[in-house]
Amino acid sequence: MDHSNVLWTTSADWHQIGPDRLRELADRSLTLAREIMQHTREGIVVMDGRGRVVGVNPAFCRLSELNAADIEGCHITDINEELHDRRYYREIWQRLQQQGNWQGEVQHHTREGRLATHRLMLHLIRDKSGRVNHIIGILDDISRLRRSEDQLSYLAHHDILTGTANRALLLSWFGKIKAALQQKEQLALLFIDLDRFKPINDSFGHGVGDQLLKALAVRLQEQVGPNELVARIGGDEFVMIWRGAMTEQALMDKAGKLLERIEAPVQVEDHKLSVGASIGVSLYPDHGVELETLLRYADTAMYEAKTYSKTRVCLFDRAQFARLELQQWLAGDLPRAIEGQQLYLEYQPSLVLGSHRWNSLEALLRWRHPELGVLYPAQFLPAVGAAGLWNRLADWVFDEVVRQIHCWQQAHQWQGRVSINLSGLELEQQRAEQWLAQLSRQGVSPEHIILEVRSDFMMRRSESLQGVLNRFRTAGMGVYLDNVGEGRFNFGKLRQLPIDGIKLDRSLLSAHFDVLDQSVIRSLLLLGKSLDIAVIACGVETDEQMRFLHQYGCGAAQGRFLASPMSPNELNTIYSSRTN
Repeated sequence: MDHSNVLWTTSADWHQIGPDRLRELADRSLTLAREIMQHTREGIVVMDGRGRVVGVNPAFCRLSELNAADIEGCHITDINEELHDRRYYREIWQRLQQQGNWQGEVQHHTREGRLATHRLMLHLIRDKSGRVNHIIGILDDISRLRRSEDQLSYLAHHDILTGTANRALLLSWFGKIKAALQQKEQLALLFIDLDRFKPINDSFGHGVGDQLLKALAVRLQEQVGPNELVARIGGDEFVMIWRGAMTEQALMDKAGKLLERIEAPVQVEDHKLSVGASIGVSLYPDHGVELETLLRYADTAMYEAKTYSKTRVCLFDRAQFARLELQQWLAGDLPRAIEGQQLYLEYQPSLVLGSHRWNSLEALLRWRHPELGVLYPAQFLPAVGAAGLWNRLADWVFDEVVRQIHCWQQAHQWQGRVSINLSGLELEQQRAEQWLAQLSRQGVSPEHIILEVRSDFMMRRSESLQGVLNRFRTAGMGVYLDNVGEGRFNFGKLRQLPIDGIKLDRSLLSAHFDVLDQSVIRSLLLLGKSLDIAVIACGVETDEQMRFLHQYGCGAAQGRFLASPMSPNELNTIYSSRTN
């Protein structure tokens, strides 16, 4: 057996070595041990049985940022007493006494103020009688490891682009926060879906889109308190959770102000961009106790807000589920409806006031559903958006109108105009050339077509629609702003729009038709006159309304009091009698 170094021998081997040789080997091994302590990267501290430091290596001094002379003779607990109290050290000592060793993490503040984390391993050295005569400590810096772990944890629980929480953090956070609620407190979960983000992303590029998202995320985070959260759960979808005791009205008012903050323009590079949003709200514990349930309910309410609500903020209620199920059913049936000739058009005339002459016809879409009977646009148009069929449906309506105009012209030398209702989304897909080509194939002049675009859509998207609307107008089509008087309306922007006329919303001609309605109508008529654009009033139901409109200069009107919607065959009969 090789006894050249006592460090690698056992006590059972010592009787084979002479005393002088043993002393020599011990000195050599002690020198080697000291050299190892001097050069190892781990900090090593040797203490007596009571915890007073008797020796340290350079690595320990480097890690603790203390000199050996300042450490030796001190009790180990006095070295770092600002972060760990006496109780912590007592627990370590008890573990050492019971098991003979201990390992765990200790921390200290560096000279730069950074919190450093170390792994400390302690081991008791006992003499033959079992009494502790030394304690060995080995210290290793794991600050970099902890920072890496913290960074990985952050990446696993946050959205990389915006820095907001992701779905994983939302789930774990929700479990903790609902358990901490005080009596009468509730959580309001807001499902926020950004409007118009995709067109911006497509038009200006993903770089601009990313900057816009980050700016909006900052705005959202400004609207939450210390016990509240913002999470991004989709490309343009965010979830916000508010905590507190709020009335329904206070909650909706607060959500309305949030919406205004989201809609404020954002400066990104040289672009001033603005998006809208639709917000659905569900409540814990009123609507559910599980996060996924509340998310589903808030998503349902958001869809309701986007589709039906003028304020675009909606609180969940059970009736929304029934509407959503119906829309999902209709969305599944729509492709078959388009292909299977279940859709058809009726045409309602508008009349020139002060005469019996027809001004134009409005094409009105109907769906003859095999199980539900005749459905009107208000009943199924929300399903069109859900099915992603706006463009396909708009093409069908346009083609059918053009075909019908061609038939009337062939049979009756018809020279009227037909207006087509559009949501506005179809126009963003650059359909001008396609539709103009269809007119050319049928031999129909564009002058026979009027496009009606919702006013609230035009007010939000006027910049992106200017080019395509000008293209249609240059070709000879008319462009009208529809539903004027409903929702948001910017009088200053109206004069900048490429339009030929406006259609007053039927809500202005309500059953009570009070002084306020009349004042609004007179203002809009005066505005139309000053801008030299046509004005058509919709929803005329009484002789009083018609006489009022004529008195204040309205050019044309439309409503069941004047003429009901008619089928093409009914119109053929009328045109034939006029021809005869």
